[in-house]
Amino acid sequence: MDQTKNTIIIHDGATDELMSILFAAAMPNVSIKGILVLNADCQGFPTAKVSSKLLDLVDIEHIPVAVSNARAWNPFPWTYRQYSLMVDLFPIVNQYKEDVKVPDPLMNYPLEHMVDKVYRENNNSPVTLLCLSPVTDIATAIKNDPDFSNKVDEIVWMGGVYITEKTPFGNIDTGIAPGANPNAEWNVYWDPHATQEVLKSGIKIKMFPLNVTNDVTLSGDIIREHFIPGSKQFPALDLAVQMYALVAFQYGFSFWDTAATAYLGKPELYDLKKAFVDIDTGNNPATQGTMTVKFITDAEPLESSIEIASTINVNKFYEYYVDQLKTLKFK
Repeated sequence: MDQTKNTIIIHDGATDELMSILFAAAMPNVSIKGILVLNADCQGFPTAKVSSKLLDLVDIEHIPVAVSNARAWNPFPWTYRQYSLMVDLFPIVNQYKEDVKVPDPLMNYPLEHMVDKVYRENNNSPVTLLCLSPVTDIATAIKNDPDFSNKVDEIVWMGGVYITEKTPFGNIDTGIAPGANPNAEWNVYWDPHATQEVLKSGIKIKMFPLNVTNDVTLSGDIIREHFIPGSKQFPALDLAVQMYALVAFQYGFSFWDTAATAYLGKPELYDLKKAFVDIDTGNNPATQGTMTVKFITDAEPLESSIEIASTINVNKFYEYYVDQLKTLKFK
């Protein structure tokens, strides 16, 4: 058994991110020690409440669920940010009761305080950050706590895109966000400056960009093949079907966040390559957030703290994800 990863999840509330909480909770080598919600691809307060309800479902108690005070350079369009409000009404999330009592989240809570608390309560053992959102809170924590990098084992981050023939654009719909950069990824574009600071921090980063996560497609056919067959028997699969039905028929969705989350429990699903990464932090919103990647070859005597997933075993991912959800017992 791998050493337990004391993990803080940083997310911004889309359906796949909410499912990542349950996915991580099912991994025997992961211990969730805190959740921090950004008011980014969601509405922060209700998303934190839903996060607490999901933890309650799997009987995880007494960990902080907080809402960040981070603010966007380029905010998500409002139309993207509604899903946690829908999930909050699911009967299964409310355990078929009229009201589930969950604590109010901590508001404007600094990540460095959460990391320091977990670090000290676990014999000064470095913390894993699973970041499924913009990295603004990590950048702020690096500035506010000079010892922060020593308290973090690694950052597992779903974010970024570099343009190739296979991946010719990012995930920003300029029809909804006119004037934005179509060659950027939203977690970068939300705060390009913070992204650049974190990538240059020297903290170990495992990056899962659209170039890989787009391969793990989310569609009605995928839900029917992998999730519906066991949904009557396994409540977490039943919830997954309901979650993903909200987005399955919208163009371009993938299992972006759960693909990154899977690395915590099954790193062999991926090939990773060391690289240097640079972000355009200029003033032009049409180019801001563009990511440039230089992969390091075996022949180059260069060191980087960044590793980028270059491939994923898609079929094994679906198999692993579904198998882990089957192990969850809802109270």
